[in-house]
Amino acid sequence: MNIVLFGATGGIGNCLSVDLSSNHSLFIGSRNKSQVDKLVSDIKSKNINSSNLINGCSVDATSFESVSDFLNNSNEFLGSIDCIINCVGSLLLKPAHLTSEEEFNAVIRTNVFSCFSILKHSFKYLKNKGGSIIFFSSAASKIGLKNHESISSAKAAISSMALSAASTYARYNIRVNAIAPGLVETPLTEKIVNNKMSLDYSKSLHGLKRIGKPENFIPIINSLIDDRSDWITGQTIFVDGGLSNVK
Repeated sequence: MNIVLFGATGGIGNCLSVDLSSNHSLFIGSRNKSQVDKLVSDIKSKNINSSNLINGCSVDATSFESVSDFLNNSNEFLGSIDCIINCVGSLLLKPAHLTSEEEFNAVIRTNVFSCFSILKHSFKYLKNKGGSIIFFSSAASKIGLKNHESISSAKAAISSMALSAASTYARYNIRVNAIAPGLVETPLTEKIVNNKMSLDYSKSLHGLKRIGKPENFIPIINSLIDDRSDWITGQTIFVDGGLSNVK
């Protein structure tokens, strides 16, 4: 399978890129070209005897033009595209009255705009054979968590977008789903994880009383891209340690 992955050098994106490269061809991207190049090099050295293709380049997922160019480069390198995964995201924990317009705009562009841009520009590559698009939402979109106004708004929009897009593109056999994590230990959340009081509080909110790790998302991603999962679309699947529904 030919997979395109945005946000490949983040915590979850990196983990998925390494795992997926064992069985699939990948074209990966993030803002930082040197980090993309290093990840590509690391994967090549690890899979030295693999016939799967691996390459990547920088991409600004908040730019229509950059996303369009990136998908074109992906298609040229891979020959075709079967699946697109967007791991681009951000985290802003502030009450609304302390959030600036610039901060809110950045949250929306990073999370919502990137997904919309991928939907817009991927259609021409998926319309003939179908395919799978996977976004990342958040458990914060389902429950009320203090100081999450910006990020919960953005992630809820992603879940709604996936649902609507699943309906729009079903006739082309394009499936659109989202995954909603709880708190996951990544570079994005290191301020929370490295603060014992914040970490203990966060653990207490999860039914399993622990936070997640990037590898927790490998099974669900592999399941969603499996050909036998071609009857799953329009779903937001919660992989959150019970944050959204277990008390």
